[in-house]
Amino acid sequence: MELSDELLEQMGAYLSGRMTAPEKAAFEDRLRTDSALRDEVAVQREIKEGLTRIAQKERFRQMHADLEKRGLLDPIAAGTAPPAGEEPAPGEGRVLPMPGRSRVFGRDWTYFAAAAVLLLVVSLGWLMFRNWDENRLRASRNEQLFTAYFSPRPKVRPPVVNDPDRVAAPAGADQAARDSVRLERAVSLLRGPQPVAAAEALRPLAEGTPGHWTAGAQWYLALAYLKAGRRNEALPVLERIAGLNGHPYQREARRLLNDLQNEE
Repeated sequence: MELSDELLEQMGAYLSGRMTAPEKAAFEDRLRTDSALRDEVAVQREIKEGLTRIAQKERFRQMHADLEKRGLLDPIAAGTAPPAGEEPAPGEGRVLPMPGRSRVFGRDWTYFAAAAVLLLVVSLGWLMFRNWDENRLRASRNEQLFTAYFSPRPKVRPPVVNDPDRVAAPAGADQAARDSVRLERAVSLLRGPQPVAAAEALRPLAEGTPGHWTAGAQWYLALAYLKAGRRNEALPVLERIAGLNGHPYQREARRLLNDLQNEE
């Protein structure tokens, strides 16, 4: 697709989290209907994450160079000759001299300690980077799935069959109206960058008296957990919805569960 300067700026703002809540909602509405734009955003996200990984690796290289410059790396391990007066054994390569009793806490021990510290720092840094990278990819995928399944308008309540013998209003009509309003408000929170606040608003409604709006709240609660990066809480809600015949979001829950399970 043709990328204008304005569209590139919008994608950059979206991927960097610099959009306001209304701007983000409008952009995500467009993503749901424009597959070419959705693919381009996915490519730009991968490029952004790749550049971040390169920058992190460069940082580790700089750490190594700084330690080497300060003389904290083992010069023997780096390839320097053995101390004067100590020759390698015949037929063998260069060997590390064993420190005497008086040198245990001397220069050789300092080198080994520095090398051990460097190894520990690099190992911990790599583990932290790997976990950070995996979390970034998981968060990106959560956002993609949320965008694909989120609808700003909950499904409407099925019409009540007209019963001429029933004069009074359906039981619980007032409660249903209140639940409808509560659900709309919670969904509006979910459209913005407030998935945790949306989940807090949706949870009591999802656990309320069974009904159409309660069922809708269960679905949006699962989406709120997903957007907030809490898959372990989203999964049991989705499994419950998928197993309830007649649930208005049963089909969507089964598809989303399948997408999540395929990533495990």
